Amino acid sequence: MGQQAIIITVLASVLLTFTIFSLMTGLGDSSATVGTQFNDEQALNVATSGVNQAISRLRQEKKWRGGYSKLSIANGTCNLTLSDVGVDSVQITSVGSYGGTTHRSVARVKLSSIFPTVTSALTVFGDSVSVTNSGKAWLVDGNDHTVDGSAGTHKPVDGIGVQSSKSATDVKAQLKANDVEANVQGKSGAPSVGTFPNMDLAKLHEFYKSIYTIKMAPGKYADNRVFGSLTSPEIVYVPGSLEWAGTITGYGILVVDGALALKGKVAWYGIVLTMSGDVTLELGGSGTPSLIGTTFIGSSSTSKITNVKVNGNPTVAYSYDILEAVMQNLGLLQVEVYSYWE
Repeated sequence: MGQQAIIITVLASVLLTFTIFSLMTGLGDSSATVGTQFNDEQALNVATSGVNQAISRLRQEKKWRGGYSKLSIANGTCNLTLSDVGVDSVQITSVGSYGGTTHRSVARVKLSSIFPTVTSALTVFGDSVSVTNSGKAWLVDGNDHTVDGSAGTHKPVDGIGVQSSKSATDVKAQLKANDVEANVQGKSGAPSVGTFPNMDLAKLHEFYKSIYTIKMAPGKYADNRVFGSLTSPEIVYVPGSLEWAGTITGYGILVVDGALALKGKVAWYGIVLTMSGDVTLELGGSGTPSLIGTTFIGSSSTSKITNVKVNGNPTVAYSYDILEAVMQNLGLLQVEVYSYWE
């Protein structure tokens, strides 16, 4: 009986030791699993935060593609790359690292065609372009300008942009014949005339006029008006031709369905877009109009001539800061995520 008790005691001791060992091993494995899961989650959070930071910056800088290298986020690091994957679409690849664990998140975003591709101060659509002038005191300038008119820090664009190399050759010849080559400045020096990539001006035109904030009857105006401000811009839509000869100041987007003539003391900050079957943009006359931001002029018919008539002392200039402020304050700098995977 005594020997049996001793045997039972020994077996119980061995069983208890084995049980404790198993429990300790299990706890160790469990701790390792929890630690791995934590690192995985943190790496995922770092990668997701990287995507969010990229989207936030793209809202401010549509053309930014620089990415980040070893960006510090929540005690981890993030490597971020951006690449164009279509018209106005960008792929963001974010690799987050934490505690030796990495996680990859990929998002594809639409920067929205709301913000047009701007490659010139004055963008002229149409198979045939005519530029004429009276006087030599005017300026079309693709160099960047700040809100106060001083030199900006962004890269210059063309002074005049056209759709084809033939049109560019024609416009340069017209400027040379009129001895006003120096009046068109910007990227690559005077005369700064270049071609722009494919752009659906009609679609942009339709969109802007569909969200107008002010609708004006077409016609001639010679009074004094102020439209909006840089912090509270307007979208002014005119369903026909417009002639302004008064003292007009506007901030935002001016959309005109017909010919546009600016003859007074007109200052528009933002985007001017005029489009019709046989469109004419007339600047100057007895006034000194200035269009700061970017200007689009186009014909809805390829068989028509797009006419640009420059008289007097007008100025058409490019400003990235003004365009960004107008787009931002109109709520048009949105970034839409249309696919996301991990």
